[in-house]
Amino acid sequence: MNIDRGIFTDRPVALLPCLPLAAGEGMEPSYQHSWFLPPSLTVLFLVVSLIVIVFLYWRERGGSGTAYRSLLIGLRMSLIGLVVLMLYGWMQQRHVTDLADMIILIDDSDSMALKDQADGIGTNPQLADSLQQLDLNDADRLSVAKGILLRNNAQLLNDLEQRYHVKIFRMGGSLRSTDGLGDTLAKQVREIKAGEDSSRLGEAIRDVLNLQRGRPTAAMIVLTDGITTAGPSIGDVSRTSRRKGIPLHIVGIGNEQSLRDVRVSDLLVERVVFVDDLVHFDFKLSATGFDGEKVVVRLQQQGSSRILAKQTLRIKGDVQSQTVRLSYRPQQVGEFEFVVVADTPAPDIDLTNNRKSQEVRVTDETIRVLLVQETPNYEFRALKNLLSRGLKRNRTVADKAIELTTILQEADLQYVESDATSEANFPVNREELYEYDVVLFGDVNPKLLSDSALQNLADYVTQRGGGLVLMAGPRHFPRAYRKTPLEKLLPADIDSMRLPQHEELLDQSFPVKLSRMGLMSPHLQLAESPAENVKTWNRLPEIRWLMTVPRSRNGVRVLLEHPTRQAEGAGNLPVVSLQFIGAGKVIFHATDETWRWLGDPSGGQVFDRYWLQTIRYLSRSKLLGKSREAELSSSREEYRQGESIQLRVRFFNDRLAPPHDDGVSVVIDREQGSRRKIVLRRETGARGIFAGSISQLPAGKYRAWLATPTLEGEPPATNFRVLQPNQETTRKQMDAADLRAAAKGSRGGFYTLSTIAKLFRGLPAGRQVRIQSQPPEPLWNSSLLVCAFLIVVVGEWLLRKRAGML
Repeated sequence: MNIDRGIFTDRPVALLPCLPLAAGEGMEPSYQHSWFLPPSLTVLFLVVSLIVIVFLYWRERGGSGTAYRSLLIGLRMSLIGLVVLMLYGWMQQRHVTDLADMIILIDDSDSMALKDQADGIGTNPQLADSLQQLDLNDADRLSVAKGILLRNNAQLLNDLEQRYHVKIFRMGGSLRSTDGLGDTLAKQVREIKAGEDSSRLGEAIRDVLNLQRGRPTAAMIVLTDGITTAGPSIGDVSRTSRRKGIPLHIVGIGNEQSLRDVRVSDLLVERVVFVDDLVHFDFKLSATGFDGEKVVVRLQQQGSSRILAKQTLRIKGDVQSQTVRLSYRPQQVGEFEFVVVADTPAPDIDLTNNRKSQEVRVTDETIRVLLVQETPNYEFRALKNLLSRGLKRNRTVADKAIELTTILQEADLQYVESDATSEANFPVNREELYEYDVVLFGDVNPKLLSDSALQNLADYVTQRGGGLVLMAGPRHFPRAYRKTPLEKLLPADIDSMRLPQHEELLDQSFPVKLSRMGLMSPHLQLAESPAENVKTWNRLPEIRWLMTVPRSRNGVRVLLEHPTRQAEGAGNLPVVSLQFIGAGKVIFHATDETWRWLGDPSGGQVFDRYWLQTIRYLSRSKLLGKSREAELSSSREEYRQGESIQLRVRFFNDRLAPPHDDGVSVVIDREQGSRRKIVLRRETGARGIFAGSISQLPAGKYRAWLATPTLEGEPPATNFRVLQPNQETTRKQMDAADLRAAAKGSRGGFYTLSTIAKLFRGLPAGRQVRIQSQPPEPLWNSSLLVCAFLIVVVGEWLLRKRAGML
């Protein structure tokens, strides 16, 4: 006959005195008697004895009441019971046993490294204190699991070792033993690290059931968040566990509600920029659990606490992502790593995806500019004054950011000799003209230029890939350039262009307005944010003189326009327009009065910034380098299946870029698989940059290479990988429904951190296998029983004497 050894409590169970036991061994007592009568006759004897005693006491004379007589009846029955107990001849025998196994499974997948915002730790101060004592202050899910097992000097593990043969396994991508992680169970638990990129929880349970075949197993304690990313879930194998008689006692760790998480992804930024350029950092922001709340995104330089730019955004929904732009003007030359960070109003479960970084090279290359004009009008004077003082910061006069050369057709020889920037004649040969990075061509008299000079200027744009600004004027340009090589560089037919009437100049002035294309053009960003940029343009002084360009050619991008007057084609009359011609870029000014912007309250800063940014924009091919023809890059080296792969082609020499906006195609080869081809489109305002995206690629390794246009040598290429969806990070909520179903299906229990104490009281004893038995020891002649007999006899006699029943 066996007895239960007790219930598992927070305190160690007291064991009977025994010889030293080896690990995994226990001591189990059994009891036997030598009484020859069956239990039924014993019960009958006790019942008859009770009836006789009650009858006799009720008939006996005396002054005692009913309660007093009942007490005496109880004492007499106790005497009879003690006699019967001793007559049974009870013996105790102890047996050395092989303890039942208790399996502890700890989930060490990536999701167990997450930190929950409200996972019950706050309602369990003992666990919170234990985490601090164990130096597990991170409070991620795995640390919480360790805290449950190791708190109070690993009391739970010690108690389990007294009752069971404890085995600890890790389960993530596969089932693994903790042997080798430490010589004690506590040390083994401490050394477990989260890092498995998949969770095969159901397979792990199944593997344990197979491993324990033939072994007595009391139960399994499973500490997990229940996120299964591959194979069957725990709930799917719970019935198998039930059939084998092994209940699952599952501790759910994590939050089953919608978790707060903000993600920054797909950061795009120019890798090489000029000093004082407005650099745009474009990225995507998505969030869950923050619907309707505000999130602050900031831009910083790695290693610096200074905030370079920031923006406050309101999260809309848990599914859609929004595109965000932060802008900054670097003021120093060098290689810098910039970081975009999203700050949340409440704790975020995963801080690793709240930031993205990118290295940017800031340079201060000298740009050679040629300014050509017939007369020293206001536009010429303002530009000459600006570009003549374009020195680099903390540099000498000989080391200018812009090296200016001016040609003034009406200037006399004395002016040319006295002005350091002035040249007498327009460059005669092509090589001399090609040394300039940007040409500013104003109201120039074509009669003072040779046909070859005009052809060289046209070739400078179409073949060399140079940047050209054409500025209309009242005297010559562009109407005097009919049937010249420059005619094809104009945004419209010369015959359709009309000079303003005299009355218009006297009575009408207007502010320029940013077009939709101008809002996105990098060189028109005069302020740090889009809203401030629009305000800056709107407050500029008005201009008067404007050449009417009623109908632009196809491919012309209008950047600045008249606020009210309509063109014949569509939209308002253009003031500044852009077009890509051949390998170069041409910006056409339908006015020569940008000098009026010097009257802006900011003191001419807008005029300076506009022209400097325009010149730098036109000289991008110089900035990007000449060591290679083009570069193909992807935004990342690894993607998860279903994510969008961003591809970008940059032509270091703009003249190699195709003239059509969709003239670039990229072939994507999968390793030992299929091939796909996508078309990239030109980015707004970027002559040599094309971008595109592709999604829904199956998992595998890929190589993307430039198919068109065809370049000399090996085509630019890049490699990237598409991985299986990582549900370890995409699914963050604890799968409480599956865990509850698994516990119920296996006839075990499900516990959270708020109900964890119930686990300790609910573990079954398990079946122990006897290995060795000790000699039986008599209990019937125990001194304890003799003392009890004497106490009852004396007590009854004293009570009877007091009641006068003797």
